[in-house]
Amino acid sequence: MRLAEIHSSELTGSCLRKIYHRLNGEVTGATTTALYRGLVAGRAMELLHQQEFDSDPSEITIEAAADTQKTLASENRILTEAVEQNRGDILAEITGAVHLYQDRFGPLFKRCSLIGTELPCRITVDGTDYASHLDLMVRDVHNVFGHGKERLLVFDWKWREQLPSYSYLARNMQFALYYLMVKDGSVLVYPKAGDMGWVEFNESPTLIWCHLPNLKPYNRKVICKNDSGEEQQYVRGDLRPTRSILHSVTYDDKHCGRITDELKTRAKMIKNDIFPLNPDPVSCRICDAEAFCTRFDMPQI
Repeated sequence: MRLAEIHSSELTGSCLRKIYHRLNGEVTGATTTALYRGLVAGRAMELLHQQEFDSDPSEITIEAAADTQKTLASENRILTEAVEQNRGDILAEITGAVHLYQDRFGPLFKRCSLIGTELPCRITVDGTDYASHLDLMVRDVHNVFGHGKERLLVFDWKWREQLPSYSYLARNMQFALYYLMVKDGSVLVYPKAGDMGWVEFNESPTLIWCHLPNLKPYNRKVICKNDSGEEQQYVRGDLRPTRSILHSVTYDDKHCGRITDELKTRAKMIKNDIFPLNPDPVSCRICDAEAFCTRFDMPQI
């Protein structure tokens, strides 16, 4: 398969066959609850940073939902019946998360230098072009997040059920590609950051997975480690420790070759139309390429 460039989403899917169908336009275009919630929440966080944490969370969510609806319409994607029926509850949940994010992290981000949100980034490895977008990049001028003064931080907002383990982040190809793009590639930065156009930072960033569902307080009594690493009892209504929301990883510059080797392997698979099937009990049920995918019980479309 010939592609002008390979996007990070084509490298990280758990089922490569789904990527094959998507690249060939073989998808139903249905927007599931998980997808809709993630899109609106991501846009809401982006707007919150752009508006410097000074806007009402409800208004932020309304604007984010409207923007998302326009994007989905331009892509001829429709909302599933479940989304239509529960849209109010979904948006209320997002509003709550925006409010908690604003209260908890707004004071910290205001002490950082915002480089931008939804920033295009790119790199060329062994003749193959790779492209993606960074949800959020800041320079931690005062070390408020604890990764070092003046450190570049790349945040990725996630709304998923499962928390990422450090073992997972240490091997995450999406994060690894972000790391390479900031370190050895270029990022399209907007005027507000003081630069304009494609910027080569030539710095190693810290990557941070922001687990948005864990902004919500505990709904029952639990015992877990606090941000000091000590066991602590939390009761219903207590805010979760920051370590359960922000999950960071910093890659070793000496091992960049391992990342590029993995990228080249995946690029070779794509170029040679190697997209193996990897079925999953849940993912197959909600996959928008399911109707076009290989199956063993009846003829395919």
